[in-house]
Amino acid sequence: MTRRRIPSRLGFRYVMMDMLTAALIAFDSPGAPLRREAVARSLGSLVESCVQGLIADALILAAPGRGLARIADEAGCALIETPHPADGLAQALKAAQRDHLLLLLAGFAVERDFAEEAQDFFAYGDASRARTLRLAPDSLITRLAPGLARPVGLIAPKSALLSAEGADLARLVRKMRGADLTTRARRVL
Repeated sequence: MTRRRIPSRLGFRYVMMDMLTAALIAFDSPGAPLRREAVARSLGSLVESCVQGLIADALILAAPGRGLARIADEAGCALIETPHPADGLAQALKAAQRDHLLLLLAGFAVERDFAEEAQDFFAYGDASRARTLRLAPDSLITRLAPGLARPVGLIAPKSALLSAEGADLARLVRKMRGADLTTRARRVL
């Protein structure tokens, strides 16, 4: 039996990928209280991303007394309870273990191909540029112009989020001027 040596240039090129800290923003919106089931479903949509090595750790940002401690404990993520979303985001940036964060509004779930697209973004794109996750089209206008859909998530470097000094996701998306992901998020009720 003869042995053949395979030249290294023909071999597979492994690309080292950055991992994310996921921060689930679970504050009530005016007139629409957030249900605990919606928080659990939003976390559940991130499981595939964890398995594929995209998300390393997770945080839940919520107002005190919302009863999310059990969900956070069962999901294995940290719970940051503050009365104001701005304070929660500031604490999340301090607690984040990774250089990039995924901010996701509770009540929304990422679609199935989110992990693959985010991995491609880190492997082949400009990782210093933010990426926006938008709501799946739910009206004729957002079907015709998907860029008008509501932003419900943001992938950004921790340093950019620290310098942006904001807590409102829509405002952060405008400040960061990131490119839109093709993957969308859907509302979970």
